[in-house]
Amino acid sequence: MPSKEPSKESRVPTPDTDTSLKRVERFLRLLTWQMFFLLAILLYLAVRPQAGRFQFTVAGEDVVVFDTASSRALAVKLQKQVVGPGEKAEPGAPPAGEGK
Repeated sequence: MPSKEPSKESRVPTPDTDTSLKRVERFLRLLTWQMFFLLAILLYLAVRPQAGRFQFTVAGEDVVVFDTASSRALAVKLQKQVVGPGEKAEPGAPPAGEGK
């Protein structure tokens, strides 16, 4: 039985196969970058703040912020701010005289 040796023609790349391999390599490189960009966009869409993601619970002077995406809770203790007569309150803060 004759032994099968690879032919010399198959070992030497021809100019046709060389340009074809370069085109395939370039296509695969482009495809790889596209996949990285697609994964980055999907990661951004998954991590960004979304409507209804945070839930707030206020009990007296304590506020609990619950992040529904990561199931984490953060408790914040509110501080009272006393504004004397004639002083200006910070923008966004209600005037000192208003309450319930």
